[in-house]
Amino acid sequence: MQVQLKGHSTEKMTSNQVSWIIDTGASNHMTGNLSNLRNLRAISPCHVGLPDGSNIVATKEGSIIFGNDFVLENVLYVPGLSCNLISVSQLIDHSNCTIQFTHNMCVIQDCTSRKLIGDGEHRDGLYYFNGILLITALKVDKGTSLDLWHQ
Repeated sequence: MQVQLKGHSTEKMTSNQVSWIIDTGASNHMTGNLSNLRNLRAISPCHVGLPDGSNIVATKEGSIIFGNDFVLENVLYVPGLSCNLISVSQLIDHSNCTIQFTHNMCVIQDCTSRKLIGDGEHRDGLYYFNGILLITALKVDKGTSLDLWHQ
């Protein structure tokens, strides 16, 4: 198996990036940080082609847990990769979701419920995953005083 990364300069790929990049050019989710992965398991050697033309071999994969409703499965551990990549094609194929891109952001939604899974912010030519937005709504009985609303 060979994985290719496209569309990124070497400079951006080797920066000290701790966030996740939503990547339309990566064929697999990838991380260079072994501690990010859960349920780690050995895999057959998978050659990963880097933007600078070099290759590296991934021999492990696992899961990334972003929240109760969002888990990335089959995330390759790529030693030496200093960024984290969410593969758009792998996400669409395995997560029953849709992704919409605009000039400054992207939105990831569940195809069935249309529930927001997450979003990404466009910066420096890349879309950075912002994580899961948790919103809480509170309901108050109609007999409650107006003072409560101003607290």
